[in-house]
Amino acid sequence: MVARGWLGRLRGARAIPNFSCASPKVEEAKALREAMIVAQQQGWRSVEFEVDCSQVVKAVCSEEEDVVIATIVHDIRILRLKFDECCFTFTNRVNNFVSHKLAKVAITLEQNTEWKENFLVWLLEQVQADCKSYCPPIL
Repeated sequence: MVARGWLGRLRGARAIPNFSCASPKVEEAKALREAMIVAQQQGWRSVEFEVDCSQVVKAVCSEEEDVVIATIVHDIRILRLKFDECCFTFTNRVNNFVSHKLAKVAITLEQNTEWKENFLVWLLEQVQADCKSYCPPIL
């Protein structure tokens, strides 16, 4: 998980090792649910969650049921009510490569790892690179 402020500035990151063999759709839905819990714990009231699995965004934002992730989507819909503003957007991995790279790091870890103030250089550089290709210019 990578948390950025509305101007793209890195606010925090978390890597959680996962040793299950679930499908990417299930893993992305679980990561979204965890990100929502973290955002709620941080007291953030207006949030946008970027997800690189369009099937998860579709399941969360529509009334259709996806039996594979139905329970997780139910949790996400309940968590959504805890925010003043909450939206979910699909973003191509190329626009959010930092999350993909952090996920690869997570599978090498033995325990949950979190960065809140002091960030690894590669993490800062990747957030900046993603933001240059994706974030709106500052006016």
